[in-house]
Amino acid sequence: MRDGLIWWSTEKATFGLIVRDGVVVEAAPYARCWARGRSAEELIDKARRSGGVSVEWIPRQ
Repeated sequence: MRDGLIWWSTEKATFGLIVRDGVVVEAAPYARCWARGRSAEELIDKARRSGGVSVEWIPRQ
């Protein structure tokens, strides 16, 4: 996972997390405080372990 988008969806919100060099660099205001600067792999693993979150990795083409 280098560059791409994490599609994150919960019951309350759906948004994208922009990833460059494996790190989240941009996020919707709803997620900015907890997502920016974190590893994409870490966030995807956390989402898949928790209930109620749908997550997909979309690589940059």
